[in-house]
Order: sequence, then structure tokens, then C-alpha cells
Amino acid sequence: MDSSVASGAVNSITGFMQRYFGKNVIILLDEYDSPMQAAWLSGYWDKAVSFFNGLFNSTFKTNPYLYRGVITGITRVAKKSIFSGLNNPEVITTTSNEYARYFGFTEDEVFGALDAAGLGSEKAQVKQWYDGFTFGRYMDIYNPWSIASFIKKNGKYDSYWANTSSNRLVNSLIQKGNAEVKIMMEELLQGKNITAEIDEQIALYSFSSFDLAKNASDDDAPERFYHGFVLGLMVELAPRFEITSNWESGFGRYDVMFVPFDKEKDCAYIIEFKVHKARKEKDLAQTVDNALSQIAEKQYETQLIAKGFAAEKIRKYGFAFRGKECLIGGGESCGKILNKI
Repeated sequence: MDSSVASGAVNSITGFMQRYFGKNVIILLDEYDSPMQAAWLSGYWDKAVSFFNGLFNSTFKTNPYLYRGVITGITRVAKKSIFSGLNNPEVITTTSNEYARYFGFTEDEVFGALDAAGLGSEKAQVKQWYDGFTFGRYMDIYNPWSIASFIKKNGKYDSYWANTSSNRLVNSLIQKGNAEVKIMMEELLQGKNITAEIDEQIALYSFSSFDLAKNASDDDAPERFYHGFVLGLMVELAPRFEITSNWESGFGRYDVMFVPFDKEKDCAYIIEFKVHKARKEKDLAQTVDNALSQIAEKQYETQLIAKGFAAEKIRKYGFAFRGKECLIGGGESCGKILNKI
């Protein structure tokens, strides 16, 4: 089937339903992130994004037969990618209070179901086995599949949740994680507790598959370290900018690009990272110049120009690193050194 036909299929179906039933349609899309995870892990992310952009646009944005749409999934995909065409979707996550009690069964619901099934004596053990979620202000949310399976099996305890979803993405991130991640996983396997801050602005799909270590040589390791470190510091700008890393533009792949949501208020930014090479560069200033030259030679601004940005609204910066030293140059004039840290 041609991709254009497939991407408009849901729109066509809702049109048939609207004409038959005489009312607009509610669309429920579950596990939207499963094919996106598969695309990320299997190396066809760009193609998947292109297809789902069209699907989501025709299904949820320009669909005259839509009454309301609800999209659910486990992994939060950045607004860039497949949601870029939607008009201000309301995002409800595990930390939101809205709808929090509907992410699973509350304790009152579980205990009531156990009593009705003649399993009331198992409440304490069921709580120990299956009470594992906190959503918003609700502290005791139970896995629905586990509770339903437990009752159906007449009180047989088992890890029913184990095969309800794929762990490929988690496995990939753990394998490529740093030493701290691996230590934390070992503590969990030993039955210990860990505490981690949830930053909902960090979205895996803001990055390209070229950010994965398997696509880079060991010689690039220092540059990748600084790249990741600085990118992490910049995440707080996500409400103002669409932040992407290692995406194609011009004749290569830029390190980081910031595209403002408000073109009138903010400029767009292109950043290139370079680690100082003592044998080839006399100082950090030359490293910055090489970074800025690469931005110019590869024409990384091509993507921004295509989006309607004027040259004066595009800022280009080179970040040069040498141990704990950092030199940043660029801005309005790509030959000007702006700051030394």
C-alpha cells in the first residue's frame, strides 16, 4: 500500500462512519509509541517520523470528522517528530494529577473486586505483589492486567505483567549507559531502592540514531562526552525551542540545533562541538574557527532557511574543549570569540 494512502486511511474510515451514524467520531489510539520504539531501535526512524507525521496530521489535525482524540503510550515522544503538526495537544503524564486514578486500579477498587471474588483474605499479599505505581497524588495504583489475571486464575500469584510490553528500549539504554546507570541497576537487582529525578523535558527522540555510541569511533568519545553534557544543560530551554541533535541538514549532520517556537522573539541556533587537537591546532581559538568553518562548509543552516528563517535570525556557535577549558565563539559574526570559560 502506498504510504500516502495508508496515512489517510483513518481519515477515510471516520468519514464513512460520520456519514453512516450522523455524528463525528472519537478516535482512541493506544500504544502509539510501540512502532516508534521499533523504528528507533531498528534504524528507520526518519522514515517512521515522515509516515506518522502524515498519519497524525490527517487523523487528528485536519480531520473534519473528528469529535475528540485520545492518544496513549508508555514512552513520551518529543513534540518535534510526530506531534509537530498537532494543535497544542494536552499531555497527561504519570506525574499529572488529572486522570491519575484512571491509569490503573485504585486500592479500594482492587479490594472490592477481591471481596466479590471470594479472595478478600489475600488483600495484604496482593498489595505486596501488585501495588507498585504512583500516579500524580495517588500512591496506591495497581496493575490492571495483574489484578484481572490473579482473579481469573483463582488467586494464583505470578508476575503477569512481565510479558505485557517490550523491554528492548530499556535494554538498549542500559547497555549504552554510563557506570552510574549500571550501578543503579545492580542495586535494584539486589532488592535495594534508588531515588532518581524525573525530567519530563528530556525526550529520546529529539536525538538522531547517530547519537548512539555504536555509530561513532573511539576517537570521538571526548567530543561525544562534551556534546552530551552541554545538551543536558540546555534541556531547560525546551519550552522555548525545538532541540534536535545530529540531524541531517545541508551536506552533513549538525551537532545541536535550536529552532524557536516564537520566530519573532528568538533566533535559531546551530552549535558545533570540537575537542582541541594539539597536533593540528595551536590553541582553542583555532578549534573554534574550525567548528565554525564546518558549519559554513556543510551549510547546516539549510534546514532553517527552508523553514523561513532569514540569515540574520540564525546564530552559529563553535564550542571548543580542552580538558576543563572551554572556548565559545560565533553569534552574529562567526569570527568573533564571545566567551571563555
